[in-house]
Amino acid sequence: MKHNVYEFKKKKTDKEAEGLRSKRRIGIDQPFDNDAVVSITGPEYTRYLNRDGIAVLPYEGLKKNVADFLLKAVEQPNYTTVSGFQVVDNYYHHVGHSWVHLLNDGWVRIGIDDFVSKVFGPADTIHLPSAGDFLMQGEVAWVLTRNDQKAPMQSPVSGIVFAVNDKIKEQPEVTHDDPYGEGWLFLLNPVSLEINKKELKLEKECFQWIEKENQNLLELLGNTYERLAATGGGLIDDIFGNFPEIGWDRLVRTFLRTAEQR
Repeated sequence: MKHNVYEFKKKKTDKEAEGLRSKRRIGIDQPFDNDAVVSITGPEYTRYLNRDGIAVLPYEGLKKNVADFLLKAVEQPNYTTVSGFQVVDNYYHHVGHSWVHLLNDGWVRIGIDDFVSKVFGPADTIHLPSAGDFLMQGEVAWVLTRNDQKAPMQSPVSGIVFAVNDKIKEQPEVTHDDPYGEGWLFLLNPVSLEINKKELKLEKECFQWIEKENQNLLELLGNTYERLAATGGGLIDDIFGNFPEIGWDRLVRTFLRTAEQR
């Protein structure tokens, strides 16, 4: 299996390299297709190239520029509350509790859902993939850490990481405070989105799944949470922080299982 994945990644990389050579780059120093950049940023970026074909911004600068344009188009999402958890109406959700937001020109934005943010609580660190990394749907893509305990989480779709949210490195708790907004993790260029969508959940199907996950959570909490609910108390933010006896590893096994563990 690993050999097949390696061969797939290699073929994908070779194919992309051939594609870059056949496309019209914006400058001799950058592997960006001129038409693709113009479609996202408008003609301003490519209008003023040096006579030698050097682009007006270095490679990393352009990546940030394109990412900023993509993020500016993100609208305030509409939420549906399901069993006390917020679910964005038009975002796709993966069973590993990550979400996928479709952006313009085929890009996607990825993050952690409200269920995990409430159950595991604020992270001390989140180890993110690097720009240029190739991720496969269902493979571990980032790791959330709290009190030296790790929670590996899966990529909801396959593709190449284009840009990561630098704020997460300095303020990992933002994924808990604003999981669908400032707490997004990275932007991805998907390679098989229509196929990957078959493994994702949207709206009604997602709502039913969250209800089921909440029932699984209540079963783990047992009588402790039942007594709290009887007093009129609602859902507690940071379940693990308030009920550490439930066990970090137990939460990981229950809600963040990989396909091989199911």
